[in-house]
Amino acid sequence: MAKSTPDLHPHARIIGQESAQRIPQGAIPCVIGRDIQMRPDVLGTYCFKEISQRAEDLIVIAGVIAFADRAVSRKLSISWFRQMDVTIPVLEPDFWRQSHITNALRNLLNLLTGDAWSIRFSVRYKQLEIGAKPPLGFITNEQPIVMPYSDGMDSFAVARLLESRNPDTPLLMVTAGNLRDVDQARRKSRLDGRRLRLSLPFRISQEGSVRLRESSYRTRALVYGVMGAIAAQLSGAERVVVSESGQGSLGPWLVPVGNEAVDLRMHPAYTRELARLVSLALDIHIDYEHPQLWSTKGQTLQELTKLNLANGWENTRSCARDARHMSYKGTRLQCGVCAACLLRRMSIHSAGLDYSLDTYMWQRLNAGGLDDAVIDPMRGPATKGDRGHAICGALAMAQLAELEDPTYSAYVQGKAQELAYLLGERIDLIQSQLISFIRQHATEWRQFVESAGPSSYLAEFSGGMR
Repeated sequence: MAKSTPDLHPHARIIGQESAQRIPQGAIPCVIGRDIQMRPDVLGTYCFKEISQRAEDLIVIAGVIAFADRAVSRKLSISWFRQMDVTIPVLEPDFWRQSHITNALRNLLNLLTGDAWSIRFSVRYKQLEIGAKPPLGFITNEQPIVMPYSDGMDSFAVARLLESRNPDTPLLMVTAGNLRDVDQARRKSRLDGRRLRLSLPFRISQEGSVRLRESSYRTRALVYGVMGAIAAQLSGAERVVVSESGQGSLGPWLVPVGNEAVDLRMHPAYTRELARLVSLALDIHIDYEHPQLWSTKGQTLQELTKLNLANGWENTRSCARDARHMSYKGTRLQCGVCAACLLRRMSIHSAGLDYSLDTYMWQRLNAGGLDDAVIDPMRGPATKGDRGHAICGALAMAQLAELEDPTYSAYVQGKAQELAYLLGERIDLIQSQLISFIRQHATEWRQFVESAGPSSYLAEFSGGMR
């Protein structure tokens, strides 16, 4: 008798619930109000409108999906792929059960996470808790621009650039936070009556029995994309701006990491599918725009500096590492060596901005090793994980730069053709823009590595200066 082959892919069943109830053995509960906590009504208070049932459903869908994404660990040593079977309670189940709606959602999730998703909808009988709050007013005769705001450097820079490029157009910045953030946003919301920052309470909790072990969390892009879409619906906007530079939008697509599925979180292919789902779900038309798609983060900062709008950039955060493990003497730090931190430091270097090394756990890029670069000598030697993040970060930057080499011309041309098809643009135009972007990144990276010196761990981890 032949032995059965073990399933190499995690297979999980997640059941969304209005309240904690018995579920089949082996399934993972996701209780609204406990495991996912959200207050979509806050959007309505800023726009003099009540949030619709279908928009509320969309937020619950994003919340349950995000919880499932964090609750089910990947087997990275074997495969990136997971099989996800999710049941979501909604107020309008008949609408969401339509095959073209379910298929649009499933295709979006497959593209975003690299997993296989099976989606079912159950009946939700109660709306989310709505707090009676007076409208704060974002009434305007003009269509605002909506931008999901992450508190990162790209968000900060593009918000400033949008204000400069569109001085007469209101800007509505939407982020995820807690109730304290919402109160602060209310008190400090307006800037000359043209800019409003809105923090929507949204949190995935560990108050239940499930530990959130999976760190990849690609569905964070879904949460922010949905919040931006609903803000657009309520405010009458048709433009939702994605702030990421070319490195953030195109880099992970051009240079995949290990056995991970291609990362399309900020790629135009993903935002196109998101716009399609939003159009079907909310009966609106919005465009997700990528104004810095062909610019490096360094070029974006350079533009900001030329306009004398860079003040405050140092208060942004870019680090991909868990902040709980990146603190020194009670101060929250950035690691300084992950891919996000290296991109940040390279861009700052390219823009010629001054910054304090005290904001990074591993400060000196010119050190011969990580242990010589750390802010706290008493921290002990760098762990295997620390070293892995540093090596992977440097390689990600170096491999994107290597695409400048003529050896990769056929690969780059193929990617240009793929992107031209997605964007509906001429292949020659997209190819020219893509090549120019890669060359600019390569120039900035070489100069950055050279500034650290040939004996630095940065040069070693990136394979030397090429």
